[in-house]
Amino acid sequence: MTRPPVFDRAAFARQTGGDASLCGEIIQMFLEDCPVRVEEIRAAIGAGDAAALTSAAHALKGSAAYLSAGVLRACAADLERAGRERRLDAAPALLLALDAAVAELLPELQTAHDE
Repeated sequence: MTRPPVFDRAAFARQTGGDASLCGEIIQMFLEDCPVRVEEIRAAIGAGDAAALTSAAHALKGSAAYLSAGVLRACAADLERAGRERRLDAAPALLLALDAAVAELLPELQTAHDE
């Protein structure tokens, strides 16, 4: 299986109709929202709250999909599934993968935003 791209700029540009200003605004909103969503996921796991995990992971998955951030979208989908299936024992390892995906994605987005 091929690993999805960390950030597919071409797909994101298509998603936004090639509007550079819109791309910049969406990236900025994501850069502000992503840490909040990750913290919601972390708190839900810590509290053993499967419903909150499902909700927060679903929101992050949607944002990542719109942004064409394939690795993060896949990690968020895994966490959403774990929450929906109440498999909270799997969540800490999935959170590590999510953290790694965020750490890889955010610098790419910052670079794209600054261009």
